[in-house]
Amino acid sequence: MTDDWEQSGLPRRIVGLLVEPQSLAALADELGVTDARVLWYLGKLRTSGRVVEDAGVWRRTEAGAALAESPAPESGARTELVGGSDQDYVQAYADAAAGMFGAVFVQDSGEHAGRVPGDRVAEFHERLLSLVGEYFAPDKVDRAATPKYGFRWVLTPVDLHPLDG
Repeated sequence: MTDDWEQSGLPRRIVGLLVEPQSLAALADELGVTDARVLWYLGKLRTSGRVVEDAGVWRRTEAGAALAESPAPESGARTELVGGSDQDYVQAYADAAAGMFGAVFVQDSGEHAGRVPGDRVAEFHERLLSLVGEYFAPDKVDRAATPKYGFRWVLTPVDLHPLDG
């Protein structure tokens, strides 16, 4: 049986890189994530006997090599988002390009990330919920309007702070 943290691909990538011993900074640089995030997984890997650290250099054990070489747990073809699938939006963009919504419509998407303090994230969350309620609440929509618009969003932590930050 695996622990929940082992379902992530990152621990496997870490032990995969430890064919030769490496420093925390080198691992973080190679993986493109913060050193704090790599260190969190190294702690889990050390506790489970898969890596050891000596004088600031990490190496994998036989158990770590076995993890690196074992098949990844089945996770399905893609991540499912609550409330619908990404395919709805892929199709909507194709439909718009084909002219389904006529010449005048609004279509936008974006991705934003930043190191934002928790209280500011909570404020953003509340303001976003208020805005969604203002525009998409059942008593605010016109059922005869066309086209129908969908709005989906995900707010989730994606990394840890750097150790020197």
